Amino acid sequence: MQNSFLKHSLKLVFLGIIGALMLSGCGSKYYFEPKEDTIKGKVSYNGKIPSSIQTIVRDGATLKNGQFITKNGEIPNIFLKKDAQYLNESEEYYITQLSKSLVLINKKDKQETTIALDDVPISASIDDNLIAIVFDTNTIAIYDLENMQIVYRQENVPAPANNTLIASPYFLTDIVVIPTLDGKLIVVDKTSMRLVRNIVVNGDKFFNNVIFLEAIGNRMVAATPKRIISVSPNIINTFDSNIKDILFFEDRIFIFSNEGEIILTDRDLNETRRMKFPFANFSATNHGKDIVVLETQGYMILVDDALQTSTIKKLPNKISTPTFSASDKIFIHDTFFNIQ
Repeated sequence: MQNSFLKHSLKLVFLGIIGALMLSGCGSKYYFEPKEDTIKGKVSYNGKIPSSIQTIVRDGATLKNGQFITKNGEIPNIFLKKDAQYLNESEEYYITQLSKSLVLINKKDKQETTIALDDVPISASIDDNLIAIVFDTNTIAIYDLENMQIVYRQENVPAPANNTLIASPYFLTDIVVIPTLDGKLIVVDKTSMRLVRNIVVNGDKFFNNVIFLEAIGNRMVAATPKRIISVSPNIINTFDSNIKDILFFEDRIFIFSNEGEIILTDRDLNETRRMKFPFANFSATNHGKDIVVLETQGYMILVDDALQTSTIKKLPNKISTPTFSASDKIFIHDTFFNIQ
């Protein structure tokens, strides 16, 4: 009897401790709260879109009504089939995915070309007759539209846990750079269809897909959620951070971290300045006259391109849904801001 009472008492104490720890953990969560005197007015939405955002990828967003937003901020009068998703565009086609198929929609006549594949394509780019594809299995491939067949294929270690911002393959003059879901860049010669180089961006096992890939001049910048690299003809520079997003210009790179920091580096990733917004959770980034950052508690942060000054403005609402940043707009739910 006494042992039973003791066990019951210890159980109550244990549950009490667990409850206290849970309450303590919940109470210790902090949010971005700028002082009132630092908030310089409010901003309003510039317009609405036909439907709210359902899914986003690096180069586009699919709306709940089946339409999509391109990386140029356009919403064509095209409605995708149920469960289809927009991926990217080329000069001639909109690239979409439906199950284990790529569906290319001709921009001029809206005719569709369906390419049946063995796995689910989650990222793709087109250059002339070649389509570079990343699959959900972490296999990569290059498909020839003229011959309607795969001309290059490479299987990689499966990487089931990924950040949704999966970078698209990049075509350069004579090579194709294909990002993988396990933190690598596969460089393939376009003429011989042979592997030229395998560049490891980061070797982590989980949530390590390449989320950014872009080339300007002779410089290529790529990133996973933990590391950014800058590749020149002579050297590869690296910078480690908990990366939310990146803006890359010819002579400077802006890194937006999960800790609420904006870090400015040169193109060799040498840090020149950083600015911290305590507890900020960045949602979308863009650039016009200023660098524009949206914060989920309902703020727009504007910083100059030398990271010397900042201005904070109040948004109409907090952000709790996916956002997509296009060339001159940021889309939130079923609304957008123009970036000037």
